Amino acid sequence: MNQDFKTYKAASVQKTNVISLQRGKLPPQAIDLEEAILGALMVDVRGIDELMQVFNNSDVFYKDCNKVIFEAIKELSERSQPIDLLTVSSQLKKKNSLDIAGGDYYLIGLTQKIASSAHIEHHARIVLQMYMKRKAIEVASSIIELAYDPDSDVFQLFDYMDVETSKVNEIIEKGRSEMTYAEALNAAVDRVKMLTDSDSCLTGVDTGFKKLNKHFGGWQPTDFIVVGARPGMGKTAFVTNTMLGAAKAGNAVGFISLEMSTEQLATRTIANESNFHLNQLTKTGFEKPEYFNGLLKKVNELRGLPIFIDDRPSLTIGEIKRKARLYKRKYDIKVLIVDYIQLAGSDGNEDIRIRVGKISNGLKSIAKELSITVIGLAQLSREVEKTAYKRPALHHLKESGDIEQDADAVCFIYRSAYYGLEVDHEVIDDDCNTEFIVAKYRHGGVGTIGLYYDENKTKFTDNEVVNEASKVTDSYSNAVADIPRAMPADAFYSIEDVSTNNDDSKTPF
Repeated sequence: MNQDFKTYKAASVQKTNVISLQRGKLPPQAIDLEEAILGALMVDVRGIDELMQVFNNSDVFYKDCNKVIFEAIKELSERSQPIDLLTVSSQLKKKNSLDIAGGDYYLIGLTQKIASSAHIEHHARIVLQMYMKRKAIEVASSIIELAYDPDSDVFQLFDYMDVETSKVNEIIEKGRSEMTYAEALNAAVDRVKMLTDSDSCLTGVDTGFKKLNKHFGGWQPTDFIVVGARPGMGKTAFVTNTMLGAAKAGNAVGFISLEMSTEQLATRTIANESNFHLNQLTKTGFEKPEYFNGLLKKVNELRGLPIFIDDRPSLTIGEIKRKARLYKRKYDIKVLIVDYIQLAGSDGNEDIRIRVGKISNGLKSIAKELSITVIGLAQLSREVEKTAYKRPALHHLKESGDIEQDADAVCFIYRSAYYGLEVDHEVIDDDCNTEFIVAKYRHGGVGTIGLYYDENKTKFTDNEVVNEASKVTDSYSNAVADIPRAMPADAFYSIEDVSTNNDDSKTPF
């Protein structure tokens, strides 16, 4: 007995994946509905179009044989071939997959389970939900395994979580019901009625500027707005203004500051909302101690604003997405500001154009996914300095191809006085010194809006406020100019693009 016992070797026990049957539970599945879907497709070809509106990925099926059959049906559909028991069987034979699919006997059994594709969309959504649960188990199991691995990098772990979650979200988005044309028409009528009944031009989030509210209707959800300028023009000052405007109107704002610290931004908001100069707040301090009472009063007013700032440097687009989702979930932000696009980090040694392209595309996807406005600041190339009037244009955006393509609106800040040039009051009003150029706008016209920049406070306003009395007496209607007149089309191009044969009267500058 002992000798016989010694001849047996212990069976090798293979380590199972974490995703395997944990605590004796089967993964979520709906085999009967999978079979009903495949059977419906082979008896009623019209069902394929309804199914494809929910999912078109064979991985959604739990059983391997069902995955293979669905792939065969999809290939026939893409080639506009008939779909029935015989054609599916023939397609599987061509791919040497008929045995894997369970043979003709299994196919015949599928067609006998259902008579039509009447409920295929409902069945497909249930099957998709089962797949989503299995995917969640798979991702969570992998994350647990990686988290226990002492050699795994925690940041790569979170990037993996983000990538896998994004893949699942893409499937969810595809599975959502689409708005019909009739429903869209009704929505358009409802919007016109709302605008007619409203006393305000504001349909989105307050921009912080009455003129911009009038031009854009406020910052709209799902829009990706790019604001570009050369250094020193006031990009951060502008978004500080719009951040405060949105927050004071009760809208939570997220701010990804890749350039400035949270303290620096907070100091700017104090200067923006008070009569203190920025130099007093950052360099010289106050001449009179009693000024501190005014400072503390202003700080207490600003303290409750729903503004949330992340000033970590070189965040990747994956990290920005995670932060945006967190802000949306915890604070229901309506606007996300990124300062600025070209400073976002990279996951590898990518070419800068590829990296910036991924970032701009990612920011647009955040706007759509979370239904918020994303405002991204962008640096301009030095080429703008070579033009006679230094006025920026679309082609001056650094790595502009993807940014220009992804953005719903591209705007530029231009202060001619920065270069020692005269302000062009044929383009903007006399009480303005800054051109806010709308060079691209998917939902409306382009043009130039006049703003006023106060260098002492690094603050933009709709126009120059002469004194405190005028600030009180100006009514809303008086403060808002007419709809900004559009610049000549040529004005959006550099001076080098304007023909040298044009006389002064025809030059757009």
